[in-house]
Amino acid sequence: MAGLALAGPTGAVLAAAGDVRELLTRTELDRAGALRSAGDREDFLAAHALVRLCAGRLLGRPAQGLTVVQSCGSCDRPHGRPRLVEAPGTGVSLAHARGWVAAAAADGPVGVDVEAVGDGPVDWRTASSVCTEKELAALRSDSDPRRAFLRQWVRKESLVKVGAGTLDEPARIDLPVYGQEPPRWRGWRLLDWGGAQAVGCVAAREEMRLRLLG
Repeated sequence: MAGLALAGPTGAVLAAAGDVRELLTRTELDRAGALRSAGDREDFLAAHALVRLCAGRLLGRPAQGLTVVQSCGSCDRPHGRPRLVEAPGTGVSLAHARGWVAAAAADGPVGVDVEAVGDGPVDWRTASSVCTEKELAALRSDSDPRRAFLRQWVRKESLVKVGAGTLDEPARIDLPVYGQEPPRWRGWRLLDWGGAQAVGCVAAREEMRLRLLG
């Protein structure tokens, strides 16, 4: 089983994708157009283009021939976990955050998340609601607690997206602190990445061979 993840700045992804109108569906373009911020619109378009590029590379198919749809199963609104119409057995996931986007595709369930690092202190109220006491202790002793928190957050979010947890109980996902091995949780493996401006994570089954590009 194989999986692939791609990540990068929004501008670079849009430049590589070309005319996104040739890639995205009318529903996706309308959703992007409804966003008030130009930055949010670009992030949305880039993420939805990148997930096709990622899936196309994994499958050996042109991105232009892949259709991404989203539905939550309880309403008719176009949101929820994305899927490929042409390859329903291939798992896909996408994420975007303030000028950064990420996408993943795999021969099975996969979840990806990305966060821009930015400046400022940790919101300890939020951290306390999503981290265990062990995680909080590690964050407080870290030389860069904001980055440390975001690394834990993208890990948890990737597990939520893959269906291994829920947003209602992120504190119950008791993860090893970033940098402590092995980066696994209850049968799922985590592939972390990060630089000065953004951090991210992909979650997939332990037997999955994951590659990160970009």
